[in-house]
Amino acid sequence: MATIIVEDGSGLTTSNSYVTEAEVSTWATDRGITLTDTVAVLIIKGMDYLETLFYIGDKYTEAQALQWPRDGVVIDDFLIERETIPNELKDAQLALCMTLDSGGDDFDPMGILERSTKKEKVGDIEVEYKDGSASREIPISVNRFLQKLIKDGTSGTGFNVSRG
Repeated sequence: MATIIVEDGSGLTTSNSYVTEAEVSTWATDRGITLTDTVAVLIIKGMDYLETLFYIGDKYTEAQALQWPRDGVVIDDFLIERETIPNELKDAQLALCMTLDSGGDDFDPMGILERSTKKEKVGDIEVEYKDGSASREIPISVNRFLQKLIKDGTSGTGFNVSRG
């Protein structure tokens, strides 16, 4: 079983989480959720997803194990100190742990997601998926926690368009 090493904001080279096992357990209990999987496993699986995203700002050091801490991060018009791991990121990891525990994964870090459907038909069963859509989507609760931290304001599943 993995030992959880929580990033403390200094850019550790061995960290593998933004939250502790106790934080995951408390978050679940506060929401009336009884966890069935090993908390350390849920943490690692959640991190598998979080570490694939393109975050605002720049990594603090090249040697740090995780994407955070970061320099040049502004949230709600406030510069975030580089040693700070944003609560939004921690909440996203906690929400991912809950999603994973509820059966949204089979050792596939992207297994928590569902594919976007363009059209469904009940008679003679027909399903059509959106053109160009990823095969899966991020749970909305995770998207909401991450929206201020991702480069384009999304979880990476979309893009912004503007007219000049």
